[in-house]
Amino acid sequence: MRYRCGRICGCCLLLALALPVLAAAGQGAFYLVSTGVGDADNMSVRAWRTIERADVVLAMQPEQAREKYAELLKDKPVHPAGHGLFGRMPQRLVATSVQGGRQPGPAAAPVLADQQQQTRKIIRDAVAAGKTVVLLDSGDPTIYGPQTGYLREFADLAPQVIPGISSFNAANAALGRGITEGRPSRSVILTAAASKTPNAPAGYRGRDSLTELAKSQSTLVFFTMGLNLPDVVAQLKTSYPADTPIALVLHAGSAARQRVVRATLDSIVAQLGDEPLPFEHLIYVGDFLR
Repeated sequence: MRYRCGRICGCCLLLALALPVLAAAGQGAFYLVSTGVGDADNMSVRAWRTIERADVVLAMQPEQAREKYAELLKDKPVHPAGHGLFGRMPQRLVATSVQGGRQPGPAAAPVLADQQQQTRKIIRDAVAAGKTVVLLDSGDPTIYGPQTGYLREFADLAPQVIPGISSFNAANAALGRGITEGRPSRSVILTAAASKTPNAPAGYRGRDSLTELAKSQSTLVFFTMGLNLPDVVAQLKTSYPADTPIALVLHAGSAARQRVVRATLDSIVAQLGDEPLPFEHLIYVGDFLR
């Protein structure tokens, strides 16, 4: 390659090598950052530092994020991120109040399309201007979270994921047991039990139905979000003995609200009675609980 000077000199070569670096220097970055689960001090140091240097922030509930992480967010602009905004089931955008928390509900197509377009512009304009954009998510986004659709939508921006403490990690600690120490099986299955959740696709009969999963006799961990407990227990008892231990971990990771309910498949429904379960709870089933 020849430059204006008509030859390949050292200064031209250095300029050619520097051009890609200079171009990249003007490019911002996009992060999906876990704030951990439960209390604010469950956030990792890496996540804290990433949020600290952010120019633009998105959060599912901006007002709550500002209150919970006031020291970090300060005067940063915080935009609504939606719930599953770019997910495979984008109708889960709107959050509605339920017992002990919030859960997704349907969003009208024009509202959904408008928020998607606004969010695309916020993120792409900021990154193009060399800014750091951070999308906040609780728990660990890649274990069970609504915001992984952002990774597909903005794949060309090479988004980075900052992992965090999942409700699974926090609930394991609350139980204080080695979850791979069951006798019939040392395997652990994490499931969203899609066949029994309100947002399951119509006619869903996947291979991961509860009755199919129960056949393995493995430890099962349910990211529940609205399961009908009596129905779940009835299906599990088709393969697990009635005296198989079951544990419910409520509000994992919250020092003030965390609670563990222990029982067996035969006794759990009667033990809870009419007690409403909070939105934030996990169900563990397996011999490791003995």
